[in-house]
Amino acid sequence: MGEWQAYVDSSLIGSGFMHSAALIGLEDGSYWAHGGEYVPQPDEAAHITACLKEPSKALAGGITIATVKYFAVRATGDTIVFKKGGSGGCIAKAGQCFVMGVYGNPEAASALTAETTKSGETADAGNAVNPADCNTTVEGIATYLKEQGY
Repeated sequence: MGEWQAYVDSSLIGSGFMHSAALIGLEDGSYWAHGGEYVPQPDEAAHITACLKEPSKALAGGITIATVKYFAVRATGDTIVFKKGGSGGCIAKAGQCFVMGVYGNPEAASALTAETTKSGETADAGNAVNPADCNTTVEGIATYLKEQGY
């Protein structure tokens, strides 16, 4: 994983806007880097890749990450925004991989039940996060990787 792990540790989880993140290859489903408890299993990653190709699949059946079933709030060819209770996240397609971030606790009623997590703090499953911050961070990393040819 090497150099890719820094994107997960510093730019994604390190942003404080998510507690779990992954970079997963679109072509072969290989794990470039990952961290946290909510990382898709290989069959879940394959389903996410299929949903990025055909967004209606995500809207109709949702997505599963680490055995937790989320419903898709928005799905396009480049982005899937998902939610379950007080948890959710974003998946954004770069050129060769997808970037995923998960915030909150799926058992909580809302992601905004406590003071919003500030950058630099770890967004563990018990801390509140503004969902838009997670989405913006994930989409920003995906855009950057795509611009760099990845």
